[in-house]
Amino acid sequence: MDTPITFAVNSGFTWLIVAMSIVGYGVTLKRIGQKWSLWIVLATGWTFLAITNTLLAVGIPIGKTETNALWLSSFVLVMASLLMLFLKLVQMSKSRHI
Repeated sequence: MDTPITFAVNSGFTWLIVAMSIVGYGVTLKRIGQKWSLWIVLATGWTFLAITNTLLAVGIPIGKTETNALWLSSFVLVMASLLMLFLKLVQMSKSRHI
């Protein structure tokens, strides 16, 4: 199942999510006027995954340890960004008394 085409498709999707995260940061800044750091953390997490998939798709040999470290770092950063999103939404709901 781990073929170069699989890694290429995964790489394309992850780079797309990185771009969408950067656009999300810009849209949030423009519409709300706030700099939400969760977008940067999310983009960084997906970038780690995209780099791993790109290296594997191109055929550059990387070790299992490096691959696992990048995947684990990606997972931790994406989960951290989701936690930051929930905390931001709780903060916004308290300030608006929803």
